[in-house]
Amino acid sequence: MVRILDRYIIKELIVPFVFGISILTFLILIHQLLRLMELVIDKGVDIVSVGQIFLSLLPSFFLLTIPMAALLASIMTFNRLSYDNEIIALKSVGVGFYRLIRPVLFFSVAAALLTLYMGSIAQPWGGGSFNSLAMRILKKRASVGIEEGKFNGTFSNLVLYVESMPTFSEMNGVFIYDQRDPESPKIIIAKKGVLTNDPASNAIEFRLLDGSLHLKSKDGSDYQRMTFGTYDLRLDFGSMVQGPANLDTPSYQELKQRIDASGGKDLRALRLLSEFYKNFSFSLASFIFGIIGVPLGMISGRTGRLGGFTVGIGLITLYYLLNTLGDYLITIQIAPPLMAVGVPHLVLIPLTLYLMRMMAQESYPRLLQLGNKRP
Repeated sequence: MVRILDRYIIKELIVPFVFGISILTFLILIHQLLRLMELVIDKGVDIVSVGQIFLSLLPSFFLLTIPMAALLASIMTFNRLSYDNEIIALKSVGVGFYRLIRPVLFFSVAAALLTLYMGSIAQPWGGGSFNSLAMRILKKRASVGIEEGKFNGTFSNLVLYVESMPTFSEMNGVFIYDQRDPESPKIIIAKKGVLTNDPASNAIEFRLLDGSLHLKSKDGSDYQRMTFGTYDLRLDFGSMVQGPANLDTPSYQELKQRIDASGGKDLRALRLLSEFYKNFSFSLASFIFGIIGVPLGMISGRTGRLGGFTVGIGLITLYYLLNTLGDYLITIQIAPPLMAVGVPHLVLIPLTLYLMRMMAQESYPRLLQLGNKRP
């Protein structure tokens, strides 16, 4: 009896859990898929590289969708059991609320461990792979890092504006602000330009046509203007583009040192540290969502099958609003990252314990019975 009940509930949980991860991940991916297609169509990036980018992004999406899927699975499972009166049948043979929740504990722990794996191992791997891949693509086709009609900061110490790009390498209306030499920054304006990559020599070359070069000393005492028919601007890729080492996420110890050195004022380091804590926060959210879904599913089952889904969406919205509140507290530097990341859990944990206690006492909160169809 014991094993049959556990297997039955876990089987009921797994189907909507897998379905939820698939649907939610797909919804998040739609926007990214459009951007990836732009890389193929507008920038000429090969399909294999785009596929590798897609795979490297998946762990970060799973980190978000696993907690949501755990909540929806738990709510929908117990919503159905309640709606079909299976909860009443189980109680009539002596199966209490805390006995029902036992298989959900195993399910929630598994979801939490899976989320922790995504946050602590898979996502850093995906981020590192994405950075390396982005650099490799940029070396092969630098135009990937150039957006028309925008000031591009792809190259360090150099701002590039291109009015339009008729092909992957041709440019119209080029503006370059070159401050590699801080003592003598220069502005280059050209009607046309051609961008060429030379991966063998690790260099990028801008061949600019029909333009002018403006030089001004830092103190403003000297100004020169030169016109040209052809001007070659050659950039060493390794020194001009921010390297992989700079793209790597700093370690926990490095972030703590940066924050301590700035007296807690380094906002970027504070945000990166909060992202580090969120890897564990999302794992805890998976566990809490799995548990709180039991009482919510049982209560919403009294209002109909769709009631559970509505409650789940509402709770997910609340969670991410509280997450946003935590981020805001970091921005205005009221709360340290660890406390700010814990804001959603300060609400969810007491709510979970309250609902579990009410269900164990078979007392349904009035606020959650607005749509109750049963006596």
